[in-house]
Amino acid sequence: MSAQGAGTPTLGRRTYQKGLETLVWKADDENDDDLVYDVLYRREGETAWTALRRAVTDPILVWDTTTMPNGTYFVKVVASDAPSNPLGTALTGELDSSAFDIDNTPPAIIVHSIRVEGDRTVLSFDVKDDHSPIQRVEFSQDGQRWRGIFPKDGIADSKDEHYELALDGQLTERGLILRASDSMNNVATQHVDAPRVSMTPPKN
Repeated sequence: MSAQGAGTPTLGRRTYQKGLETLVWKADDENDDDLVYDVLYRREGETAWTALRRAVTDPILVWDTTTMPNGTYFVKVVASDAPSNPLGTALTGELDSSAFDIDNTPPAIIVHSIRVEGDRTVLSFDVKDDHSPIQRVEFSQDGQRWRGIFPKDGIADSKDEHYELALDGQLTERGLILRASDSMNNVATQHVDAPRVSMTPPKN
């Protein structure tokens, strides 16, 4: 083992399921000592590290981030050869991860207007997200078949997108459903009622 610590850990990240961050790292010890790991995290803008798990023996940890505030985070792994050495003689090595985002909040769908223009129904709405870019917006008139919608600027790549959806004919009483997803796979849905069409009584 070098005087700088328990080898050089290599820290990676894989995401298998929404809200679960799978942290994987590798540490080598020159003497083949047994290693244990402390895993810590901090949010961007903070200076103090918070312990996520201590004395981990396997170089993998699944972190359920669904209760964490949205933000950009860093993870630190500290490797120690304490299990193979007398108290007070253990060496350590550490490595920080690259930045990664945690976002557990779905986008907001804001309907501005729905109107009948001749033989078409036109729906105007915005989709906004506080942390992640909008990735996909779809609509359905029966809750089964979903069709994508492109924003007015042609591509969904920002946190605030405007949409104009023009449909042939008038909506039925069921209206339609909007569904929006951000780049972190948070999903929001909203039901839109058909516009009320007022009838003007004929003049006598």
